Amino acid sequence: MFRNYSIQIIHKPYPYLFSLRRNLIIAITLGVLIFVVNLMAIDENYVNENFIFSKPLVCSLAGLTTFLSIIFVVEFIPRLFFTPDLKESWTIGKEILLILSLLLVIILFNNSMSFMISKKHTSFNILLRFLDSSFYVVIIGIVPAFIIVWLNYTILLKENLKEISLYNKQLESRVAKRENTVPDIIHIQSNNKNEVLNLDIDTFLFAKAEGNYIDVFVKTSGEVNSKPYRLTIQKLEDVLADYPFIISTHRSFIVNLKNISSTSGNARNYRIKFNGTPQEVPVSRNKFQAFKDAFNLKKV
Repeated sequence: MFRNYSIQIIHKPYPYLFSLRRNLIIAITLGVLIFVVNLMAIDENYVNENFIFSKPLVCSLAGLTTFLSIIFVVEFIPRLFFTPDLKESWTIGKEILLILSLLLVIILFNNSMSFMISKKHTSFNILLRFLDSSFYVVIIGIVPAFIIVWLNYTILLKENLKEISLYNKQLESRVAKRENTVPDIIHIQSNNKNEVLNLDIDTFLFAKAEGNYIDVFVKTSGEVNSKPYRLTIQKLEDVLADYPFIISTHRSFIVNLKNISSTSGNARNYRIKFNGTPQEVPVSRNKFQAFKDAFNLKKV
């Protein structure tokens, strides 16, 4: 039972919160913390006996090495190897794995620095210092890190659920007050010479990109139907740019905000629902603010 619960926990969605500003704040804070802890904990005679530099300089190097380790793991590595899809599908497990990787790199970087400024280079001394620094890093870093991950998840989940509840109440109110409108039909030439998309804006729900095609979902006579067209999602978005209530919520989706029935979500993202279809539309992390602004400003 505990194993199943643990698996569920590590697969729970979690927001990828790392940014340059946040990374610098974390790196500077932990670098200063390592400097202060070393300054208070390490005996000066021990430093004079084992290192070529004075105690303040050794402690400063430990803080600087920690700073560089953090920047390397949370800024440099993600820029090279983390795809947008990976960040969108971030989970608690991936966050924990990144933190453990960060602690390991801090240990390796600090031990490398310690080796370079050491007076003695015996295997015993290297092993002893590795174990000693590993103990300090784990004690100082791992407990606060896991507490922060859990608090972040709990707080963000509550905020998102509250926001979703408010959106759904607004949707119910708007749907109840909606009046019949004159159909606004747009004629769009597809990439097939003999194919034209005749799109009724009033019945249009959303469009989904599928390779070189898009599936267009519309609701007529209470029934949702979809049809593929040889057309790019970008071209459809450009043609519908004059309609502020039709927006992109994901690189593969555009939606008609007027026809949303409800939203749902968690700590990572939101999903949009429409009456009459089980298909849900994702709101990607980098599109969420635009969706939020359009939703709040649009008077349906």
